[in-house]
Amino acid sequence: MSITDSLSIIAVLIAGASFYLSFRTHRSQSNLTRREVELIRIQIEEAKKAHKKEKTAAISARLYKLDRKTWKLKVYNQGPAVAQNVNVILDDQNQIISQSDVDRVFPMTRMEHGQSVELMAFVHMQSPSKEWLLIKWDDPSGTGRENRVEITI
Repeated sequence: MSITDSLSIIAVLIAGASFYLSFRTHRSQSNLTRREVELIRIQIEEAKKAHKKEKTAAISARLYKLDRKTWKLKVYNQGPAVAQNVNVILDDQNQIISQSDVDRVFPMTRMEHGQSVELMAFVHMQSPSKEWLLIKWDDPSGTGRENRVEITI
């Protein structure tokens, strides 16, 4: 075996090692690209969720005791968006909130973020411990949104 044959074999081995390393690098780069694509897809989904959440109003209500005998129902918007056409519908067996008070205030054409409305509540010894009310509204994320709230004493 001559020097040229030895050099040829060494060159073939170097070329083979180079090809193997190139193949391995390409495969790891391909895996990295797939991970980057997956990460970008997740970031896009999170951005869409955050954008949708920015357009969502969250209307709720709670009953609270102001002093020894005075109770109030607070209807409030805790979402970042403005709610429109806000309406409160009382349960048929409602004994705590006056329908005339509700009719006087609702439907509201607009309820801003952080805005609230308080209604007098008439709690007495025979009042049920819990009642339901339905709040309906529209917001930039859609129409006909609703929240059924259980108010408890």
